[in-house]
Amino acid sequence: MSSVRERIKARLSNKIYPNPADPETAQKLADGIEQFRKSYLGKHFRWILSGAEFSSIGVYFETRDPNEPEISRRPKKQCVGFFPLFTWPHLCDLVNSHSENIRNAGRRFFEENPWPKRVELLETISRVVEERFWLLCAAKMYETGQSIAEAIGETDEEADFPLVNAMYLEEINRDLLIPNPSFAGDINGKCFYPHGVFLDVEPFNFPGAIPMDMATKALAMGNAVIMKPSPKSALCGYLVWESVKIAFERMGIDWRGVINYAPGGAEVVDAFLSNPYVSGFSFTGSSEVFREIRHKHRDLLRYGWHGKAELVYGSAETSGVNIFVVCEDAGPHHAANEYVKSFTGRSGQKCSSARIAFVAEKVLSVFLDSVCERLEQIRYGDVKQGANVGAMITYSDKEKLVKQIEALESVGTVDVYFEKEINQVSASDFPPTLLMCEGASDDEEDMRTVMNTEFFGPVSTVVPFNNLDEIEWKCKLSNFALTGSVFCRNLETLKRMMRVIPSGNLYWNRKCTGALVDTECFGGLRSASSPNGVKGKNALALFGSQQTFSGFYPKDADDEYKKAAQEVLTQGGINLSKQ
Repeated sequence: MSSVRERIKARLSNKIYPNPADPETAQKLADGIEQFRKSYLGKHFRWILSGAEFSSIGVYFETRDPNEPEISRRPKKQCVGFFPLFTWPHLCDLVNSHSENIRNAGRRFFEENPWPKRVELLETISRVVEERFWLLCAAKMYETGQSIAEAIGETDEEADFPLVNAMYLEEINRDLLIPNPSFAGDINGKCFYPHGVFLDVEPFNFPGAIPMDMATKALAMGNAVIMKPSPKSALCGYLVWESVKIAFERMGIDWRGVINYAPGGAEVVDAFLSNPYVSGFSFTGSSEVFREIRHKHRDLLRYGWHGKAELVYGSAETSGVNIFVVCEDAGPHHAANEYVKSFTGRSGQKCSSARIAFVAEKVLSVFLDSVCERLEQIRYGDVKQGANVGAMITYSDKEKLVKQIEALESVGTVDVYFEKEINQVSASDFPPTLLMCEGASDDEEDMRTVMNTEFFGPVSTVVPFNNLDEIEWKCKLSNFALTGSVFCRNLETLKRMMRVIPSGNLYWNRKCTGALVDTECFGGLRSASSPNGVKGKNALALFGSQQTFSGFYPKDADDEYKKAAQEVLTQGGINLSKQ
């Protein structure tokens, strides 16, 4: 049988997204929207722990379509979904009553399903996502305000992540140790053990792809998973959980306790991480929140496969103030088009969005004119009606943007250069906005503020430059290192910017968003991720521990005995190098 890599290489390398303008694609989307509205929209959803469902009594939180009219004018029936809201004592009781059961379910899952079967499970999850593709697109559009194109792109990633994690799982197990010398043993090998239970703290802005990546990495290594969607995207999180559950059922694997669903806010994170049976943690969100969580819960020792240890971090992608450099030998019109896509896509609510554009004075005027022209062409409004850019996820997110800009304006750090005129659709509307930083660009403290202000919306700042030394100095003021782009023809300039721009994903003559699964493994350098910028296949090993094995057969062992011993070791998960 071919390897997973061989089976998926063409899919990843020859990718073509469905065209929303194609009539067949439009019909598939319409069918997905109809299914979503009929089966999910406006429904009540429960927590699911250890295979049992739990709801609160008369108290719940809601998720809403950001592009619907103002909340005061919107009837309750137009809520996207309703989810349990537990009191702190009830929440702690639920967590403490089920955490050990969840850990035991994870152990059972690992022991009964060796890695080749888990590879098959992950491939099955991907097929389920493909089957539900247009339903999942519809959910992202309704609950998080993604445009049709953005929803298609993310749902495609949601199907790809289980496949590449299956590939990683197969490869780290087939990557054998060097056979040991005869004086060290007759036989040697390695295997991987899970950590136990992972809590996945999921983001609202990528509510399908990132939760799927978190979950399938943990499952690949044999862990149980507690999926905790953002309270802004709890229904999208439920659909991820449901896709995984369907795959378990198709494979005949007991899912109860192995995959769990617990939407909510910070209190849910605190409740689970205060329990010693939760041994691992994956997170996508702001750097500040991640540091707070890590500081608060770092000292509790937790049950692993054996013994106790501190909290393990599977993945933690955090904030980004991403650098976009346009040099004097770049094509300013092309760079402007890619720049606009880089800070307005998904209404700028991406950690990878372009936040700072260093633009050479020689092309500044042409670049700015082209950016403004492109911003004028953007269709703003309800994404369900075909708009490119829509409202912020919540009103409070809009208000935060307003206050951030006002704070920088009040001290003369930036000026608003361009603000797109929009028709108000909802209370969360925010126009694509271009800021200019000129007068304060030589003041170190002012520039430090600019280089570390993350606008989580369609806002970006242009900083003119005369030479590359200016860029290098200002980049050193940044605390972030997630994505970046450089537009240039001169190869020496490219070489220098590769060292200067702080980023885990660096792009040349293209936008700084839209990293593809595996071909452009997403993740920042150490300052924008944890642990230490590890990603791709290397990141999968963070979700488990490696055990090595070596030894001698008994002196009187015959071939039949040796074969039986090898079978026992293989069944126990050991990948033998020397037999």
